[in-house]
Amino acid sequence: MRRMGAAAVALLLGMTLFSCRTASPDGGKETLRVVSWNVQTFFDAHEDGVEYKEFLRSRNWGEAQYRERLSRLCGAIRALDADLVVMEELENELVLQDISNFLAGEWSRRKWYPYGCFASEPGSAIGCGVISRFPIAGLTVHSLDVRTERAAMPQMRPLMECTVRKNGRELVCMVCHWKSMSGGEGSAVWRERQEAVLGERVRGAALPVLVCGDFNRDIGDFCRGELPGQVLLRCLPLDGGRCAAVQSPWFDGEGGLVGPGSYFYQGAWSRIDNFFCAGAAEILSFSPECGGAWCDAETSVPQRYTLWNGRGYSDHLPLSCTVRF
Repeated sequence: MRRMGAAAVALLLGMTLFSCRTASPDGGKETLRVVSWNVQTFFDAHEDGVEYKEFLRSRNWGEAQYRERLSRLCGAIRALDADLVVMEELENELVLQDISNFLAGEWSRRKWYPYGCFASEPGSAIGCGVISRFPIAGLTVHSLDVRTERAAMPQMRPLMECTVRKNGRELVCMVCHWKSMSGGEGSAVWRERQEAVLGERVRGAALPVLVCGDFNRDIGDFCRGELPGQVLLRCLPLDGGRCAAVQSPWFDGEGGLVGPGSYFYQGAWSRIDNFFCAGAAEILSFSPECGGAWCDAETSVPQRYTLWNGRGYSDHLPLSCTVRF
């Protein structure tokens, strides 16, 4: 595991990152409403050569189409009204900045997102970003550098670890976008590697932890613990048998699964997008958000973005939770 080689940018609109470990004077806990959403190949209007091939030299993509899609996404963010918005599949930090600026221009100052951060691997088409109403008190980016597998390591997104501070309380937010399932069984080994990095970071965290993102692995495929809703994340080294215990809100009080899911593919729902909490963090409420224009009103199926006609939002539903820490 290494912590170098990934591009990490803090976007604080004129403010600076700081680190503080001061607890609230009364020792009381805070809550945050968090939304996590894979926004599906959200590229800007400038062709850099790293975009997916369907966007390159396309008559269906340009400044006007980008602005329209940006406006649509920001309308959804406004409707979801979260304190912290985590997004996967943004092209770069400039898109994140456009989102923050667009919302600042149209909404009450109390609803602005003046803090943010973004990370991706050099040369990658997409990365992950966070916008926040509360200060981001630190950012670390963790990337893999594996040379022991028979197959060469593919390009993957790094693990983002940022600390959000509200009224003296701090929450570590870990943002993931694991290797796509498009590589078949051969891609599973890389998701296991990414799981081990995440598990190690969760296991060593001193602060309350909220993990979120697109894991490209259904919640039913994670190792279950003995407690209700408990999931075990493998740690480094992979063959060491160590695990980090986290809680998943996908499981209801009776051991069933919350519906409908977050991703609809080939006629079936899956739950590949997740929240996990650990340490002193507790998820008080959780929901796949299926009450907006970004999904079908009758079936809740996400309205995926289609390039040829410019319609839709994303092929994933946004997830929301309220976390106490």
